[in-house]
Amino acid sequence: MSIDIRTLFVVHVLVSLTLAVLMFVFWRGHRNTPGLGHWTFGTALLGLGLLGGGLRGAVPDFFSIVVANVLGIVCLASFWNGIRLFDGRPARWTMPLLATAATLAFQMHQTYMAHDTPSRMVVVSLLNAGGCMLCAYELWRGPARTLRTPALLAAALFGVIAATLAFRGLSVALLSTAPDLFASTPAQAVHYLVSLISKILIVVALLMMVVQRLQRQLEERNADLEVAQVRSEQASRAKSEFLATMSHELRTPLNAIIGFSDVQRREMFGPLGHPRYREYAADIHASGVHLLDLITSILDISKAQAGKLEVIPIDVDPRLMLDASLLLIRGAADAKRIRLSIEPAPAPSTCRADPQALKQILLNLLSNAVKFTPEGGAVTVLLRGLPDGAVAFVVRDSGIGISASDLPRLMKPFEQAARGYAQHNGGTGLGLPLVDSLVRLHGGTLHIESAVGVGTTVTVRLPPAPHPLLAAAS
Repeated sequence: MSIDIRTLFVVHVLVSLTLAVLMFVFWRGHRNTPGLGHWTFGTALLGLGLLGGGLRGAVPDFFSIVVANVLGIVCLASFWNGIRLFDGRPARWTMPLLATAATLAFQMHQTYMAHDTPSRMVVVSLLNAGGCMLCAYELWRGPARTLRTPALLAAALFGVIAATLAFRGLSVALLSTAPDLFASTPAQAVHYLVSLISKILIVVALLMMVVQRLQRQLEERNADLEVAQVRSEQASRAKSEFLATMSHELRTPLNAIIGFSDVQRREMFGPLGHPRYREYAADIHASGVHLLDLITSILDISKAQAGKLEVIPIDVDPRLMLDASLLLIRGAADAKRIRLSIEPAPAPSTCRADPQALKQILLNLLSNAVKFTPEGGAVTVLLRGLPDGAVAFVVRDSGIGISASDLPRLMKPFEQAARGYAQHNGGTGLGLPLVDSLVRLHGGTLHIESAVGVGTTVTVRLPPAPHPLLAAAS
């Protein structure tokens, strides 16, 4: 059975161009992989070189012979440098470019001056065989150490192609008949057939090398993420333990300070003497209460971030909760001559909330409104029931306002919009994040509307209480 060399060559060209397209598509998705671009470029040059050689007689000899053979040399140089880059070594183009220039000059001389086709085919075959052996050597000394199977396969295939090229060159040198690109000789048939199969397998092996490297990188990143996660969990546990210890260590003396200063400012065991002592006792008491509130807020924020802050909703009267919060904040409002009022509206008689958490929500919102409203301003509170049974608490002030770009940042602990104003008025940046966490734990929502210089409106919506019959059924 004889092999049609011309048909085999055409198949070779089509397969090479198809491989070039596949390599290009793969390269577009993995451009950061070292060497992959060189392999894609080399595959494209191989297909173009074979296409030019197949058009011999239809196009000038300069393109079908000289350029086609030079593209083959550059193709192997690109593969060789791609292997070096893939292995983490620098590319070297000096020697390949010199070999390309020498091949170009030799091909021009043999084609247009000497008209020596046999020597031209012998030299090109041996040069290509040498290029394939260099690729095989680079694969063996580099990637084969870590990516054994695909790298060794690619090295062996480059070696096989080198052997068929050498066989082809030697057969041309020893035969007395004039050679031709499509001559039906055993050497030609073996070279084209083996080269066709080997090039497909080489591309597959190189892509397998890339995939294995990407898989290893992914595994290493996953391992790093696991280590980072373990360290983060350890740091979180250490922080929680530290805060738990500090809460006990700080609250115990603070409670004593607050208790004893309260006894002194009330003069429960008799007069202190000088009036200044009563003032100092009141200052100590106020500072202790403020510090205790700050410590409590920090602990609550830490619990919320760790997912350990809990609420126990029960049926409460929202108007009573609001009145109690207004009573506590009215002194600070009067000190700044701020009008603190409740808009008349039909108030719901009950809502589902944790009493302590709801009180903390309202106190934080009212405290912020008073704190960031200049003297002589106004703070208005609205309590209303919604059609779906939910309850809304609305706190509106005429304060300094918040820009839209600052709102997301202010939902993080210790963030403040107007730092100078906050420092002057004692802001810590814990109010809004804590309110947001507590509202979320209730299943509600927090909505803020604000404009700089106009004021802020904060709306807390708590979901409706479950129907008694549904609750009993569940």
